[in-house]
Amino acid sequence: MIKLERINTNFERAVEDEDEDDGSLGSGGSPTWVLGDILQSLEEPDKSTTYLVSKTNELVALLQRYPDLKSELVLPVFGRRVQKLLSHSATEVMATGYRTARYAITDLASLKAIINLKTDAFVIRSLAKEQSFNLEREQAIKFIRGYMEVPEGVGELSLGVLCALVAVAEEPADKLNEIALETLAELLLFDPSKVSAAGGIKVLTQALAKGSYELSDSIMMAFLFLLDMPSTRQYIWAGIDLEAIMTPFAELQDLEHIDEAKIKGTARVLSITLKSWCGLFYMCMFDLAMIRSVVQSMRLRLPGVREIIMDFLFEIFSITKPEWSTPYLAGRRLTSYVNSAETTRLGSKAASTSLRDQYVSLLLAVFIEAELLQHLLIIIQDNLDDKNTRKATLLLGEIITLSADLMPQRYAVKTQVLGPLFASASRFGSLDRFAASSTINQIDRITRNLYHALPDLALQVRGEARRETRASELKKMRLGLHLDDTYFRNMLLDTNVLSTKNYTKWNWDTLIELMQGPLLNPRRLDEAIRATKFMKRLMSFYRPFKYRFSEIRRSTHNERYVRAGGVLIKTLLANPEGVKYLMENKLLRQIAECLAQLDPASGITSAEPLFSRQRLETTLSYGYFRLVGILTASRDGVAMVERWRIFNMFYHMTELGSRKDLLILLISSLDYHLDGHPRILLEKVLTTCDKEARLFATSYVATLIDYDYPRMHNWAIRLLVEQLYDVDQDVRELAVKSLGDACDDGRTSEYLVAVLPDMDRISDVIAPLLLRFLATPEGFKFLSGLDFVEREMDLWFTAGINEYVQVVERELAQALFFGQGDNSTAARAVLPTHFYRELIRTDAGCKLLRQKDHVHTFCTYIKENSKEFTDLAVLTKLKACLWAIGNIASLASGIPFLEESDIVGFIVDIAFNAQVWSLRGTAYFVIGLIASTAEGFEMVDEFGWETALTVMGEPLGLSLPIDIKRFVSMPPWTSDNVLRPSRRGVYVADQDVHNLKQIVVAQQTKKPATRSSP
Repeated sequence: MIKLERINTNFERAVEDEDEDDGSLGSGGSPTWVLGDILQSLEEPDKSTTYLVSKTNELVALLQRYPDLKSELVLPVFGRRVQKLLSHSATEVMATGYRTARYAITDLASLKAIINLKTDAFVIRSLAKEQSFNLEREQAIKFIRGYMEVPEGVGELSLGVLCALVAVAEEPADKLNEIALETLAELLLFDPSKVSAAGGIKVLTQALAKGSYELSDSIMMAFLFLLDMPSTRQYIWAGIDLEAIMTPFAELQDLEHIDEAKIKGTARVLSITLKSWCGLFYMCMFDLAMIRSVVQSMRLRLPGVREIIMDFLFEIFSITKPEWSTPYLAGRRLTSYVNSAETTRLGSKAASTSLRDQYVSLLLAVFIEAELLQHLLIIIQDNLDDKNTRKATLLLGEIITLSADLMPQRYAVKTQVLGPLFASASRFGSLDRFAASSTINQIDRITRNLYHALPDLALQVRGEARRETRASELKKMRLGLHLDDTYFRNMLLDTNVLSTKNYTKWNWDTLIELMQGPLLNPRRLDEAIRATKFMKRLMSFYRPFKYRFSEIRRSTHNERYVRAGGVLIKTLLANPEGVKYLMENKLLRQIAECLAQLDPASGITSAEPLFSRQRLETTLSYGYFRLVGILTASRDGVAMVERWRIFNMFYHMTELGSRKDLLILLISSLDYHLDGHPRILLEKVLTTCDKEARLFATSYVATLIDYDYPRMHNWAIRLLVEQLYDVDQDVRELAVKSLGDACDDGRTSEYLVAVLPDMDRISDVIAPLLLRFLATPEGFKFLSGLDFVEREMDLWFTAGINEYVQVVERELAQALFFGQGDNSTAARAVLPTHFYRELIRTDAGCKLLRQKDHVHTFCTYIKENSKEFTDLAVLTKLKACLWAIGNIASLASGIPFLEESDIVGFIVDIAFNAQVWSLRGTAYFVIGLIASTAEGFEMVDEFGWETALTVMGEPLGLSLPIDIKRFVSMPPWTSDNVLRPSRRGVYVADQDVHNLKQIVVAQQTKKPATRSSP
């Protein structure tokens, strides 16, 4: 709203009356009457600026509140009022004129009527003014943006107005510079021809190198959109326009002072560019010119630049830095192999191959081709900065690991670049050998840590899951049970528990080893309890009111005290003597008392409860819930918890609406393998608590699906099925997704078919889930009885495959742009469920697909339209057919369909020769899907594509062309018919003299205004 000063009007009183009188305008009359009154008042001559601004603000407020009134405007009459406002001498009134005109636009006809008021001339004049008129100029730009809100409205935008907007955008000192640039970037998507003719592309490319980081992101996304198709790609001059983003790197050698902020901004834009097919293909043009430029910048002996580029590489390769990397980069020595349970690594066999894995595999191949590893080795050998040397060593180790996980053998061999280091390390007469030996040792330790400390790395290539160490742990445990007395007493002494009460001096590694081994022997436990103070001191440390464990600061390092407490409880529960000791100890009684402080029904209060929100977030007091959860895993433990009425207090806690943190901690800590109170508690939260708690509980139930315990598995599935009836749609969708993920196991699908309730009530809710039932014969039979299979097949054939294209491209974009460092299913862009993929999992499904002959239809469409590059509808359908073929071919049962159609050669041809770049990317993913089976791997191998294999020779669905440069290097294109401004003016094919005059006016009037701007 344009504001001068507040004045009371009849309209304001009418609005107040409307609020009080349930929608009527009270004494002010109907909205139509008020509209007429305002328009009539604007016709009166000699009104003050304040009056006009107030009335136009009322008019805009009325149109906002009653959008239907816009259709009642008589545009010729209304236009006279707008022209009067735009012709006013006061800049505030002119600003309200633009605002009023913008809110009156409803469709293309109304926009043309507004344009006929000569608004183009007014806009050009406003934008040419000095910055003291910014209120008016801002509203003029917003008026221009209003064209984009009308379908086909940008086509009515004159070239003169665009030139005036470009004039604002090319002045960095102008306060409206950024909004003008952003508007140009958006207009570029609608009409690149006009933006190019107005000189907007040049201004936007300059802003890429010199503008703000956030703005550069938006501009780059607009250019990437244009690069996709030949019809829009021609507006970008190949090898000239987008190379502007490399300017900061090109200036590095000539500058004494490095602007690291600008380098970081450039790296961010390059990262966005490389996370799309169009950006990757463009940067690989001219023999990987832009890729090589980035890589070769690491040759410069500038620590700040090297660090920025390495961080950029970590991001584009989606490398999650391990926990131990922070102290390592800070200078600590990496001396032990980490064996903690970390998040699944990129490309790990533990999770299905994802689209992100396939894309990163190609990125790795491109950068290896650009000699990235050799340049990392240069940083290591230079050893100018210890932090950069360590970061380069870590990055090199990560890339070697990733290449073994994601790439074919030929590419993995290219990562073996440590020859110069070994040669340097073997020169015993040179002092350099010490640094080289140290680097080789660090790379070895890093690689071993990345493979979770397994000594035999040869068995770990291709992302094979690490060997289970459970057998060796059990062997150590058995040996610990039979230690002699002397060795046992020495272990007790080594813990330092008997020599000091200071827990920081205790040897916690020895303590855990002792509890997991010797103390499982009833005789040794009895000796530790009765003959020494060992157990007494240990239990005293964990008692809440001793304020030792409960006051320790919460941190990753201090988590070991919580883990040790859990091992202690398990050890005591393992034999009757320990159960008796735990029953008599004050630990549980004090925990119960602390819980009672939160229970309104207990009558016990505390000014500062041990389980307050602040304490749970900052101290290890949350660990007591973990200890109680371990107790609920055994019947003896449950009996202890019941004895102190802890479950009663838990029931009351579920009703504390203000303590969601407590509820989440409680749910995630209890054990649910036994029937009893924990399961009842979880079911109560799932049904009676608020939405946030139900969402968390539903997602947690999905983690409880334990295939090794059928009763636990079936109980969790039943809970998720009950959530399908939840009143909230988000909860229902989460339950459907969780059940769908669980259906990867055939037993789940079979059980779901048996327990699903009334299908009529929830058929719409579980439609995505029903696709997963097709994977089993029982599920197929069940769905056929509901007439679901053929009905859904027809829907997918006509529209579903097109919608699938949007889903898979959206998920891939989210994974690449927002999933860095996250290896969840969504962030990894695991291939979404496809009807045809699920259909062919059974013989009955294959038979139905053959009867319908859909595969032949898809293949015929691909063959007939593989050269298409203009029609968006045809291209979308072409992508849809490619994804359908890829999903069918990803299973062994789908290979016969491919053999009959002879379609693989056409898909490979699309990958190499399609003029639409995103279509090439789709073909690349489809080739990877085809190579997911042994038969498909042989098919793509015949066309010059190599596939990553496990050590057992099984394909991973990750294929790369042998000639990588042929695939990623796009030929340059010509832009002969594209209009660009010259120094003497703008050459336009249109003979509209009026437009040409507007251009000249915009260019001439802007120059003196710029000189006089403050």
